[in-house]
Amino acid sequence: MPRTPRFALGGLALLLLLAAFVMCLASPVWAQGPGLAIDKASLRLWPEYDDPGLLVILSGNITGTTKFPQQVAFPIPANARGIQATSVDATGALLSQQWQVVDGKLTYSLPSPDFQIEYYLDRPAGSNQRDISYTFESPYPIRTLEVAAQQPARASAFAMTPQSQRSVQGSDGFTFYLVDRANVGAGDKLPVNIRYTKNDQGLSVAQAKIDTTGSTGTANPIGAASGRKSTDWLPILLIGLGVALLAGAGIYWFLRIRPTPAPAPVPAKAQTPSKASPSPQPARGANAVFCTQCGRQLGSSDRFCAQCGTPRKS
Repeated sequence: MPRTPRFALGGLALLLLLAAFVMCLASPVWAQGPGLAIDKASLRLWPEYDDPGLLVILSGNITGTTKFPQQVAFPIPANARGIQATSVDATGALLSQQWQVVDGKLTYSLPSPDFQIEYYLDRPAGSNQRDISYTFESPYPIRTLEVAAQQPARASAFAMTPQSQRSVQGSDGFTFYLVDRANVGAGDKLPVNIRYTKNDQGLSVAQAKIDTTGSTGTANPIGAASGRKSTDWLPILLIGLGVALLAGAGIYWFLRIRPTPAPAPVPAKAQTPSKASPSPQPARGANAVFCTQCGRQLGSSDRFCAQCGTPRKS
């Protein structure tokens, strides 16, 4: 039974290692630590902002652990679309992260405590009287939660349930209706209903300067409107690099283990039999003796002619 070359086994091990590396890049896994909580959270509900539906933005900071990256999970509606999962760096810029929805929860690896997720929900089609319902489910215990509903541009008779406690006007001209909640438990649900009148189908961003500081003036960019710093290309680049490494290793492995064809045998030169060299002939002279039959000169010690075999005659 032929033995597998050591370099072939080494190439196979390299391929398996690279495959594991690419899988880790594609879907990183870290165990979620116990006791995660949110210190301060902001839930923003912006109907007809840059999409005909409802834009939902949840941001805050994770507490209860000092180990990052940390796997986090946020309940989201089944019909959520345009999902973004991000972390917030020290400058307030949002960095996009890879995410997946598992059992109705938006799950991703958070590299630092500050997070922001966002998605869109379709609103019911109807007349100029808009009625939008949304239910927030708390992912972790939240010490303080601020709910901010934005009144769309050119909307009137705006109202929300639970009833807003106060309203503020942003630097972009939008009015925000605010509700505060404290000590929200993990899994608690908060139904929110928004009602207003609007006589057109236009979007708010087409009529107002986009505010890059969020609803309450804190640095909290939202989507493309904020010039968000995105790293969506990074996972694709790393996966592409891993695939290229796999392909290169496979080609190298194939070339190493492929048997090298033996060189074709070179036909030997046909050997031409060499004619027997004649016996050295004595120099012709006065005492030379010749064969009486063929005339060949005989040596001094020859008893027979080397050419015809005739006995030498004295």
